[in-house]
Amino acid sequence: MTTIQSPHGLALLMGNLWLRHRAGQEPSSDNMYMVDLPPLSEEEKSKLREDTVDNQIYSQDELYGVWI
Repeated sequence: MTTIQSPHGLALLMGNLWLRHRAGQEPSSDNMYMVDLPPLSEEEKSKLREDTVDNQIYSQDELYGVWI
C-alpha cells in the first residue's frame, strides 16, 4: 500500500486516476492508498459544525413521511 503524505502528492494521484479513467484504461491492480491528512484547525471544525446544523432542516419523522 502506498502512503501519500503531502497535498501535492494527493493532487497528483487524483489527476492520474482521472486521466486513466478518461483514457478508458483499466484501474491499476494496486489501487489502495493511505493518505495522511493533517488535523483540522479550529476554524475548519467550527465551519463543519455550522454546515451540519444548517443541513438538518427536517427531523427523521418528517423525512420518513416524505419517502412513503
